[in-house]
Amino acid sequence: MTTQTIRVKPAGSGTLLPNWIQRAGLFIFFLACYVAVIILGSNYFDIFPTNHNLTYNLAISTIFLAAALWFKSSQRWNQYWQIAFAFFIASVGYPITSLTIGWKSAMMSRLGLVATVTSQGTAVDKLFEVILMVAPILVLSKLSGADLGSIFVNRGNLKLGLGIGGLVFLNFSTSALMFFATRFPKLELLGDAIVWGLVFSLANGFMEELWIRGIFLRRLAPFLGVGGSVWLTAIIFALMHGAAYYFMPAVLPIFIVNTLTLGLACGYLMMKTDSIWGAALIHAAADLFLFIAVLANLA
Repeated sequence: MTTQTIRVKPAGSGTLLPNWIQRAGLFIFFLACYVAVIILGSNYFDIFPTNHNLTYNLAISTIFLAAALWFKSSQRWNQYWQIAFAFFIASVGYPITSLTIGWKSAMMSRLGLVATVTSQGTAVDKLFEVILMVAPILVLSKLSGADLGSIFVNRGNLKLGLGIGGLVFLNFSTSALMFFATRFPKLELLGDAIVWGLVFSLANGFMEELWIRGIFLRRLAPFLGVGGSVWLTAIIFALMHGAAYYFMPAVLPIFIVNTLTLGLACGYLMMKTDSIWGAALIHAAADLFLFIAVLANLA
């Protein structure tokens, strides 16, 4: 199968509907699709009956795949097929991780690790999750006929991306040490938190930037504009962190604002550099800070 760069016909072509009204409607509709996939289907928390629900997740994946195939064969709706397929790609992660939970548990047991008990266990558990989430995204993106550059997995403006991302990463990591290093009773525990925190944060930063933003930004931009696509991905990124278990409920609204602004920064940098690497580093910086902070409070 040959690869191609995604080209989507902009919304508003051949219609009497004012462009800003159509964009607003599409924004709300795409947000609802996002919520159906990422929030209602989540395996990370138990707020809705659909969370940790394999039947729901398989149904959502089937609906978006069927919609994508129908749109692709329709002259009228063809411009939307890549977006529908993007939601399908994003939806397969949850059922895959659910179906392989036994395998992951067995692998963790063989390694003598328990997730969330130690810094190493938490990081290795995250690595398994990243593999199970990222591999389908890469494979399905290629099968759709798009190259990996369409999901920002390419060089792009590497100097700018790594420059900004590296500076932010250095700032957050040194801040974490300044605030929390003295809370660890043993130097060995601090060393483990740093080493495995790096593994966890770099892996998770790449996975979530690819999953939440990389799949969608380029596909949404022709319909919502760059600003609209960045805001949409940032909003869903903030909402999915709204049930973070490592904060008291009273703090969660502040954390939503925190993740919203982080999402905006990562989204704009990704679009500016045409690459995922700078955004992944910024995301990893925030994750490393939280990883060390949480372990410091448990030490």
